[in-house]
Amino acid sequence: MKKELMRNKLFTHLSRTTAFVSIMSIAVIGLLGSSPAIADVQEVADSELTMTKDLSFDIHKTLYFLQFGHYSPKSLDDDYSARIFEDYLKTLDPNKVYFTQQDIDTFEPYRFKLDDLLKRRDAEVAFEIFKVFRKRLQDRTDKIMQLIDSEFDFTAHDALNIDRDTYTWAEDSKEIDSRWEKRIKNDTLQQVMAKTPIEEVRDNLKRRYQRQRDVIYQLKADEVFEWFMNSFTRDHGPHTTYMSHVTAENFDISMSLQLTGIGAALSTDEDYTVINRIIKGGPAEKSGAIKAEDKIIAVGQEGEEMINVIGWRLMDVVQMIRGDKGTKVRLDVLAGDKAPGSPPERLELVRDLIQLEDQAAKLTEVTIPEGNREHTYSVISVPSFYSNADQVARGGGKLVATTNDVENLIKEVKKSDSEGLILDLRGNGGGYLNEAVSLTGLFIERGPVVQVVGSQPGQRRVHRDTDSRVAYDGPMIVLIDRYSASASEIFAGALQDYGRALIVGERSFGKGTVQYPRALRDRNTDRKSKIKFTNAQFFRISGSSTQHRGVVPDLLLNSGEEDIEFGERSYDNALPWSQTEPADYTAGSFSPTLLETLKAKHLRRTDNSPAFDLLRKNSSRILENKKIKELSLNLEERQIRRDQQEKDSLDNLNAYRASLGLEPVTEETRKDNPLPGEDEHWNTVIHTEAAHIMHDFNQSNKAVITQVDAAPKH
Repeated sequence: MKKELMRNKLFTHLSRTTAFVSIMSIAVIGLLGSSPAIADVQEVADSELTMTKDLSFDIHKTLYFLQFGHYSPKSLDDDYSARIFEDYLKTLDPNKVYFTQQDIDTFEPYRFKLDDLLKRRDAEVAFEIFKVFRKRLQDRTDKIMQLIDSEFDFTAHDALNIDRDTYTWAEDSKEIDSRWEKRIKNDTLQQVMAKTPIEEVRDNLKRRYQRQRDVIYQLKADEVFEWFMNSFTRDHGPHTTYMSHVTAENFDISMSLQLTGIGAALSTDEDYTVINRIIKGGPAEKSGAIKAEDKIIAVGQEGEEMINVIGWRLMDVVQMIRGDKGTKVRLDVLAGDKAPGSPPERLELVRDLIQLEDQAAKLTEVTIPEGNREHTYSVISVPSFYSNADQVARGGGKLVATTNDVENLIKEVKKSDSEGLILDLRGNGGGYLNEAVSLTGLFIERGPVVQVVGSQPGQRRVHRDTDSRVAYDGPMIVLIDRYSASASEIFAGALQDYGRALIVGERSFGKGTVQYPRALRDRNTDRKSKIKFTNAQFFRISGSSTQHRGVVPDLLLNSGEEDIEFGERSYDNALPWSQTEPADYTAGSFSPTLLETLKAKHLRRTDNSPAFDLLRKNSSRILENKKIKELSLNLEERQIRRDQQEKDSLDNLNAYRASLGLEPVTEETRKDNPLPGEDEHWNTVIHTEAAHIMHDFNQSNKAVITQVDAAPKH
């Protein structure tokens, strides 16, 4: 079943959300005269949702890059058109609760014409379909508001189908009415089970669905176009993506860990933009006038009027706050402890270059008792393979790059009494290919790191470490999990092929392709869109691909069952696994006897470990929940199931708390009594077990790399 990881989640809108862009947005704080209580929703008129010259040009360039640059190009024909058609409708209405079959019949003439329209640089039909969707959403929202006030019968034995694979288009609006009655009944039931007063439940739901409606009506032409274009590009693979100006800007920030702004991460709370946290060293912190939980009421550029942003989307507020280094931005800020309607304070900040150091590599230590003394091991956590080398070359501040940062951290490791290095790549989704190559070079002498095969015959390049200098030559473990992808798999795979490090954890994501981002418009254009397309496949130096199969650890952590419907192998249109000839290198491996010894000791520790027992039980519960296809709408049945799940979860948690010497908690008190270390607790659990594995490795007389014959030369 194809996952929805790449799809816009149109209708998932929590009462409080922290957007990814907020982490990369650094805002300045300015002033407005008053604090209106009513949100000023900036709706986009139907007349504004139309094609422009820039969007037409984007279609032209996208077609060019996909035809001549993609690793596996496809013919833009009627069959492709039908897939775009289906994907776009699924993007807009994934649960089939807005469009009817009659609507689909109206759109049907375009099913096999989208290819021809795209060749003519025309996507006007995408806007026409979207306008119908907006109208259906508005009409449905009106009905939902009435439905929310219904007196539901929670003694009936009906159920809500949540298996999307079985959804079909409703024949008419009456059938949709029936579907929505169950959806709203389920929404109400969930809050009734939480003992929320019914009037509060109804108020919560009305605000939720009104916000969902407002979000759709605030979408601009380039965002609607982006959704449609990704229904087109997605058929070329899950990692080929069209990016609007805003998406492209956020992508660049995530890859370089720097941006220009005020140094405040933003989130939304109802209709307000809220300061989520202050980033160290930025203009916001230096001003001393902004703190977490403050609300931004209005934003103004230097010399321009203040604009009320209550009810605005977070991304629109972020775009107003970002700007060029050295420019000023004004904010009207309402202190977090003041009631809405209180007068805000006007602030003026000068935008500056912000380094997102909290997302860079970090060094910690873990100490374990073994024998008659304690042993210390270093842990370097690498969240991504980032680099701002391009910006530095253009005069944009100091170098921030994975390899540079890790090398500096290794210098600290060498000064300590550490007995080994654990490099943690769990959750690392990848980044720059060159950073994966250069990071590998810190741990090996000269040699190949990865092979990249392009779309044209004979396009095969071996990326090498050409520097014989080794930054660290001690014992080493690399931690990976199901989220470790792409550049992480290049690094882990290379060190495994050389036998340089013990790979520990879960099987990795399985993304074995290379993407190339290209700007679609002139460099002098302010609003630069991009296309990120797969232009190559990478292979390990052993010749094997990580595509689909991922990197299989030398030692699987005893932390839970593998989810076979996760990662690259879950995508219907992902490239298949393949292999190529090995590179010229001296392969290494750990002796099977050593690996069996390490595994046996790991299982002895973790089979009876309360921490790992809880991890395994949580993993099983998640996999079981994924199998649920329908939800009972009977209050008693739902309560029985909920109570049993909560009891099992609480029993498991309290068993673990008892092993730590902590008092048991109830369902009501568990939130106020977190585990020691809170968010870092489970990192510590995994790092501690990795340290035990490292200790076993160091203590074994068999911890010797077995050299095998060099692969054939090319």
